[in-house]
Order: sequence, then structure tokens, then C-alpha cells
Amino acid sequence: MVEILDSPNPVPKKEKKDEIKHRTDKKPGKKETHIPGYDHRSFYKHSGDWEREKDPSRKLLRFFQARSGKLLSYHELLSRMGEKAGKKKKFRKERWEVSETKRSTEDLLEFFEREGLIEIQGKNVLVHPDQTLEGTISLSKRGDGFVKLTTGTEVFVPSQYTGNSIQADTVQILPSGIGRKGKLEGEVISVLRRGRDFYRMKVSEKTEKFLIGSFLDMDGEGKEGFLPRKSLLQDLQDEIKLRDVIVVNLKEDSAQERNLYEVHFIRFESDTKEDTDLMRMLMKYNYQILYPESTELGTLPEEVEESAVEDWGSRVDLRELRSITIDGEYSKDFDDAISFVEEGKRIRFYVHIADVANYVKAGSPLDEEAYKRATSVYMGSRVVPMLPPELSENLCSLVAKKNRLAFTVEMEADWQGNITHAKFYKSIIKVAERYTYNRAETEILSGDPTNWIFKMMKFANVLRGKRIRDGRVDLNLKETKVITDSDHNIVEISTVERLQSHILIEEFMLSANIKVAEFIRRKKRPTLYRVHEPMDAEKLDNLNAFLNLNGIEAQMQDASYESIKNVLSVISGSQAERLFNISLLRSFMQAYYSGEQLGHWGLGFKDYCHFTSPIRRYPDLVCHRVLQSILVDSENPYNEEDIRVMSLHTSHEERKASDAERDYYKLKACRFLEKTGIREFNATLTGFKSSLAFVDLDNPMVEAVLPALEFTDEGELSSETDFSFYSKKYSKIFTLGEQLSVELDRIDFEEIRIYVKMQKFQKKGWTKNRE
Repeated sequence: MVEILDSPNPVPKKEKKDEIKHRTDKKPGKKETHIPGYDHRSFYKHSGDWEREKDPSRKLLRFFQARSGKLLSYHELLSRMGEKAGKKKKFRKERWEVSETKRSTEDLLEFFEREGLIEIQGKNVLVHPDQTLEGTISLSKRGDGFVKLTTGTEVFVPSQYTGNSIQADTVQILPSGIGRKGKLEGEVISVLRRGRDFYRMKVSEKTEKFLIGSFLDMDGEGKEGFLPRKSLLQDLQDEIKLRDVIVVNLKEDSAQERNLYEVHFIRFESDTKEDTDLMRMLMKYNYQILYPESTELGTLPEEVEESAVEDWGSRVDLRELRSITIDGEYSKDFDDAISFVEEGKRIRFYVHIADVANYVKAGSPLDEEAYKRATSVYMGSRVVPMLPPELSENLCSLVAKKNRLAFTVEMEADWQGNITHAKFYKSIIKVAERYTYNRAETEILSGDPTNWIFKMMKFANVLRGKRIRDGRVDLNLKETKVITDSDHNIVEISTVERLQSHILIEEFMLSANIKVAEFIRRKKRPTLYRVHEPMDAEKLDNLNAFLNLNGIEAQMQDASYESIKNVLSVISGSQAERLFNISLLRSFMQAYYSGEQLGHWGLGFKDYCHFTSPIRRYPDLVCHRVLQSILVDSENPYNEEDIRVMSLHTSHEERKASDAERDYYKLKACRFLEKTGIREFNATLTGFKSSLAFVDLDNPMVEAVLPALEFTDEGELSSETDFSFYSKKYSKIFTLGEQLSVELDRIDFEEIRIYVKMQKFQKKGWTKNRE
């Protein structure tokens, strides 16, 4: 426990606030930004005691901080770096030193200019008044900080200089120099925004004046909170018991001791009619389901009529063209509709996408909130929406039998899957029918060659076949989902079957995304592309080792599509197929958003963007605005700097949403397993690290872990390859894909992890067989 709370007068000392004066003026030379809600805050510098190394980068930064707001000559900088400007050097060694000094100085200046600290103006350097940077901090278990800047740069902050920051806080840092491994280092001088509104705290101690507890769901060093008894009614003080989990928020500027924070009581965690697991994820990832009341939606019409739409006359009226939506049974937001017309040997097909940009004006409060959220997050039957329900479930949703505004991609193709022409325009549509995937699947499986949806599926299969031949990697991986009842209790974990109707919609949407990206790229307008870089060739040896271990004769010769497809065809239907597909997927680079058109390797597309889901993804809305600016020949809605910043933000929010959805699923899986009472399982070994081995349980289909001690007394697994490890206890090599018999050890709901152990008879049985 913290020493100050054990003293006779346990009143935490308050740290003196950093005296940082806010500045509202813009940095000279900064580009105007069109990113909603983006406001770079300026502050005066604040020095720390960490200026310990006399390397060039630290020299320069100290020099800049001492002369913030001034214009410096290049000669002055060289002089500062140890070279007297204009002085001739007689010897070769001295001339080499001069050359090296200039080169390293130029490199540093370019780096600091990219980070917005200076601006190079010919032979002069303008030092910006604000020599601080800001970003989001993550903390390691040792307490070291890693601050991700809006430029994408990561700044290392030693543990003693993280201040009172907490995981996911937006912090202001003063850079100190470039340290080991070429990483920029700095010191946190201010917390600008807390990463969360609310925290879960487990009560561990009750003293005379305070209730003390540990924060939960938090990475990094352990953080503790103290709740003054005087802030609570006596009945509540008595009601709160040791080990209770309560919801709190932090007192503003709370920083009494390292890792100790004063908190306010909000409620007991269990004191809610909502799903407690959902509420926990909302707190952990700082999500708000409801839109803030301060977000003005403007005057929204009740219906989409000519009188309420300014550009009605310039839109293409497609209300007589048959269009349908195909979505899940419980879907509420319908981004896309499709149409299909046969014209002899040619095909004309349409993808209609909700015209979100008509309602969400760039730079509006609504746009700022949508950008901040960046994506919708789906947890069970609930959604944290990117757009408010008034739009996502009504005006922007392509509801059947109602006028709706759309952005249409009209494409011409042949029956060989070649799309020969595409055009884009704003439209008015009226969806004829709302199909579910299951209903569409029934019509497809009927096999009626005259059925409209059957014909679309036939064409979609042609598109898919051509794309696979052209280099698309198609992995056979099954997804799982949790099904809950009205009381938020999980009743089933089931496999999501991939239907033909899913493929139909997927192929139509891919076609639209490709054609939009291709068109924008040719017009050279800055936009957000969806990028997936090629697989690292170094992964091949490990993948081939896995094939060898599983007795598969096929080998990957290189990272080409042909090589991958050859192995996938050989391994198809085998026991090792699923695990190989998972391993192959892990070998791929992660897809992300970028202003650079680098292609989508996994799909095999040179041009690719996200255009078809603007209700739930902000990058799609960006592409809508960019495409419209080209069609009406207006100025670019975004410059390259805007796109770079937005690409980092939207990619980060997408990864965060994936983490939240995965955590929610794992938590519900823990609940379900506890409910079943099952204790013995068949399991498949799927992965390992030094301290743990990972397995998939067959029934129910959830992930569990075995501590390394199950295999070795040393407590650390000895890796043979990336796909196998040696067990001293069993005197054998365990390989990924191997079947194990395990039994439940415990379920840790805080770690969100299921622990299992080897069934006791397994070792004996294996030894007997060995003899």
C-alpha cells in the first residue's frame, strides 16, 4: 500500500500543477486543416531534468526550445552543432567531419519539420512558438510510456517522466531527443484529456478516512484510487464492502502520488439494468452509445421529398429501377442496395450507397462527432453507432418502399467477369424489397435460371472466379458469434455459415470499391485508400515448416498468389487446413487506411478503397466527398496532410473497435462456459508463447490457455519452431494442430481468459503407448 495512506494523518499531498500557459495562436506556416474537430493546441515550453545526453538531436531541441518563435539561419544552426560557419578546414579528416555535421543536421531538421516543430525556409529555419507535441499514450507493465503522435511517430517516455498519465490519455510532451533505436524521446508535461470517462475499481482496503482500490481493465503499471469517506453518505460507506467493484471517475487534476488518484463514486458495477459486460466494454474503450446532446443534427426532414432536397433536380431518378437490399435478419442500418439488368450478352449492374454526405456536412458538429467515432462498434445485439439513429436507422438507411438519396455506381460487364465501364452519380432510389441473407439464399438454392437473384448470383460467381484467378487469396475460415436472450444472458455460441448470398453482396461491393478507387487515383485527388501490403517473404520458412510437420508434401516456393493457391488446394479438406489458414492469415500484414495507393494484396487489387458503408465507416464518407468533388469539378475537400492524419486516426479506431468486439465475445464465451458446467474438453493446439499455450475447445467453440507449467517445470516453453515446442514433462514435441484432452482449471473474468490443464491420464496413456 502507498506509504502516505499509512501515516498518522493520511491526507494525500497534491502535486503542484504544471504552470503551462495556453496559447490560442496558430503556428506560423501551418497548413489549414479540413479534419473535423482537429485543433492543434499550443503551449509554452516546459523544461525537465532529463537533458542528459549531448547528442546532436538533444542539442538541437534545447536550442529550439530556447529560441521558440524565432527565425534562425542555417549557419547559426551549424555553429550550434559544433561547426563555425565560414571557417575553412585544411585537413581531409576535418573536411569529412564538416560534411558529416551538415548531413546529420539536415536529416534532423527534416525530421523535426515533419513533426511540426520547425519550418525550413530556404537558408533559414523558423522555430515554431510551440515546441511541444501531443498524442495518445500507452503504458507498459514497467511503467514506460509510448506516445503515438498524429504524424504516426511513436515517442518513448521513460517511466519516471510519464507524470500522472493513464493508459489511452491524450498527453502533451516535450521532446528531448532521439534515443536508442532511433526513437524520439520525451517527457509528459500535461494530460490534455483522460482516455476514459469512467473506471472500474475493486475495493481492497477501508481506512478511517478513505476507501482504497485498484483500477481494473487497465494495461501497464497497477494504478490505485482513493475515495474520501467524507464524499459519501454514511449508509453508502457501510454498504461498500471489500472486493466490491464500483464505477468511479477521476477527480480533475488528481495526482497526489505516483499511480495514486482521487476518485468520485458513481455507482456499483452491478447497479444497472443494462448488460454489465457491455457496460464494462464501453468503459474500457470509452465508448458512448448515445450521441452527446450538444451535437446539433440540424433540421432533418421526416421524409425524403423534393421540397426537402436542394439538389433533387440534378440527381438521376432511379425509383423505377428495381433495387433490393440484402442484410442480416436483425440489421437496422442498410448502407447498400443493388440492381441488375441483362442486356443481351452484356450485364448492367448497380450499387446504390446511402448518400450520408448529404446530411453530414463537412466541418459540422455532427461531422466532428462522426469523425471522432470513425466506425460503428458491434457488441452482441448492441451497436455503438458512428451516426445517430435518426440517420443510421432512418434517413440514411435504404429502407424499402421509401424515397432515399444515394450515390450510385453503375457498371457494365460481360459474362467473363470483365467490367468494361463504370460511371458515378447522385441518385434517388426506392428499394423494392428488403431481403435477408437467408431469404436470398433460398431463392439462389432453388436453381431457377429465370429467378432474378439466381441470375445475380451466377454473375457474382463469375466475378469471384475471375478475381481468384487474378490473384485473390480466399481463406476458408469460419467465424463464430454469441447469441444472447433479452436478459443479456448468452444462450449459444454458433458458427456463422458463409452463404452464397453473402458472396453475392460481397462481389458487388468489391466491384464498386475498385472502380471508385481507380477513378479517384486517375484524377489524382487525395483520398483514403484501403491498403494491404504483401506478405513478408521471411514468413515462408515457418509456413513450410508447419506443412512438413503435418505431413503435407506441398511447399510454398515464394509469396506469390500462385504458390499460396497451390498449397491451399492441396491442403483443402485436411485436418491441418483450418490451422494453416489461421497461420497464413497471421503472416499477412494488417490492412489499414492510407493516402498512398499501395493496393490490396490479400484481395489482389491494385486499386481499392472503402466506399460502400458510409453509415458505419468514416473513410467511406471521405471517399464520397472526394468523388463528388471530382464530378462537380470543385476544389479538393482534403489536402494530403488531412488525409495522412485521418488515415492514422481511422486505422487506430478500427483496431480499437476490433479489440472491443473481441473482448466482448471472449467475455460472453467465459460466461457461457461457466453456465454449461462442462469440465472436460477435446482441444486443438493453435499457438503458444513462452508462458502460455493456446487451444481451441471443440465444444463449446472458445479459446482457452494452458500455463507453461503444464508442460515444463521451468515455467517457460522451449520453442522448436514457430509451430512446435518441446515438453520435458512429456518428453515429446507438441505441434500446432495437435489434439489434446484437457479439463477446466478456472475462468478468470478479469483477465477474460479460460484456463485449462492437461487431463491427468494423458501423460500416463502416452507413456504406455510409447513403451
